[in-house]
Amino acid sequence: MDSRLYWIWLQQALPLGSGAVNDLLDAFGHARTVYEASPAELSAAGMSADLCRRLSDKSLDTAHRILDRVLELGDWVLTPEDALYPLSLRHMTGCPAALYARGVMPDLDSTPALAVVGTRRVSRDGWREAHALAAGLAAGGAVVVSGGAVGVDAAAHTGALDAGGTTLVVMACPLNENYPADNAALRRRVLDSGGLLLSEYPPDEPYKCEFPVRNRLMVGLCQAVCLAETPTRSGARITARLAREHNRGVFALPGALAGHHYDGAHKEIQSGAALVIRATDILREYDTMFPDMLDLEAAETTQKRMEQGDAAPPAKQKPALKQRRAPKTEKQPAPAPHPMPTVPVSCPPQASAAAQGVYAVLTAQPQPVDLLAQAAAMPIPALLAALTELEMFGCAENSAGQQYKLRLQQDS
Repeated sequence: MDSRLYWIWLQQALPLGSGAVNDLLDAFGHARTVYEASPAELSAAGMSADLCRRLSDKSLDTAHRILDRVLELGDWVLTPEDALYPLSLRHMTGCPAALYARGVMPDLDSTPALAVVGTRRVSRDGWREAHALAAGLAAGGAVVVSGGAVGVDAAAHTGALDAGGTTLVVMACPLNENYPADNAALRRRVLDSGGLLLSEYPPDEPYKCEFPVRNRLMVGLCQAVCLAETPTRSGARITARLAREHNRGVFALPGALAGHHYDGAHKEIQSGAALVIRATDILREYDTMFPDMLDLEAAETTQKRMEQGDAAPPAKQKPALKQRRAPKTEKQPAPAPHPMPTVPVSCPPQASAAAQGVYAVLTAQPQPVDLLAQAAAMPIPALLAALTELEMFGCAENSAGQQYKLRLQQDS
């Protein structure tokens, strides 16, 4: 049976953000083992009577319906057994048993992720500053994470995109909900750029939007959180508190002393948040953690360029930056030659029998791990080991959203 069904079942059985997920995985190791556990075993693992009752419902009908709908929408499911499930999420209290994704999942174990958050009712100056800061972070090599809302969130996502970087939208609703409608074009642009939309809410199922639950997911994905324009009472400050509780960095952009828009950021600075002005102020903190990944010079250059431009809120925003053309005095590059036909890289004879079996079911089109496991008739851990072997031999490669395909070469 598709192992994703057990993870979706577990997610549906427990409240989002429940620390019981961690306890169950510590005790049983896998959602399927939790599914197969008896009430006595669940109780021995520390589950309350209410949670034992929830987990005793073994129907997978809802999980089947959710998975079918996810695949129908062209989305995919990220679970703790997936290689691209970030370690930072595994180690946080209330780690998600299942996440619903649309787009390309960055490898957050090897790439720094930084959240930029703030008010929805952002001022023009606040939008420009958040936009320029996020552009600098993205140009410097970080994945910019935010909540996809109007205001500072939109400025952060747009800044990362304008810098040609990667951004991740953590939504507070199912992926197939058009919320907020004002940012529909922005979400399309995120996907077109190779970014990701992520949510804990399955499609078409009843849900109650709880922003603290969404905010804790942003914290889990990131090394740090930076507050831009933020009022005293705001969800951004809840995010900062959650970041401290999970030992994440907290930064804040200072603003004008007059007016309520910046009071929240100032109070965070008083509470110990690091005051930042430049993207490099944040990136320097993670330069040794991610050696050779960050480009501080590019971050500074890009932030200055954005500050000198006319970045403005969406209602008055200029078109996205176009690729710079070479001056007319320069010789234009010759047209690219017609590509040679490509063929798969052969599987070497010294590969293990398991690797050769997996190679036989790979195609030139990316396939998700669960389908490959079914085709190769092997459990996912063994499949992943075989895929790693094939990658080392250079005949397979990882594609979007933990999907694998044959590696191609030019036919000589």
